[in-house]
Formats: sequence, structure tokens, C-alpha cells
Amino acid sequence: MTITTKTTLGSHVFTGPHTSNGTLPVASGVYIITTLAQNSRNTIIDIGESESIKDRISNHDRTAQWRQNAINGLYVWVFLANESQRMLVERAHRIAYRPVCGDR
Repeated sequence: MTITTKTTLGSHVFTGPHTSNGTLPVASGVYIITTLAQNSRNTIIDIGESESIKDRISNHDRTAQWRQNAINGLYVWVFLANESQRMLVERAHRIAYRPVCGDR
């Protein structure tokens, strides 16, 4: 059983946290990779977009970087969006939150 919650980042509602690739959607959208910091708050490690979130996360070239920066587990949050919307949302959140992985 997967417990899904929602978190708002900017004006966008992301669902998660996904802790395994099996629960990720095969859908277009934006993903946020987080870890729990020592204060039990989510810390953003990476932000990206993809035509298929599940396929992208499953085969991501920065997985080693995520693990290196993970303090307490890795969590994926998802915002479903079409191609033009997902690119705008990803860019806005990368600028606002400046994740430690993945320069753009």
C-alpha cells in the first residue's frame, strides 16, 4: 500500500513521496527529487521534466549524484503536465530552488 500526500511548491501541487520506481506514473510532467534533512524537512536535490516520469527516473544519469547528496532516503514528487507546461514549471522551480544536482 502506498500512502500519497501532496505538497505545494510555488503554485503547483506535487504528489508523492514515491520511494520506488514502481509507483511512478508513465506520464508527462515535472519531478522533484528530495531527501529528508536532519530537521525532518524535505531538501530538494534535483528538479527535472520528462515525457515519461517513470522511464526518466528509472534510467536517470544523475542517480549516483542523488545518492551522494541524500541525507536520509530519496523521495520523488510528481506534477503531471503537458510538454509546454512541464518545461515552464521545471525552469521556474530550478530558478527558485537552485537544486544541488543538474545545472541547466
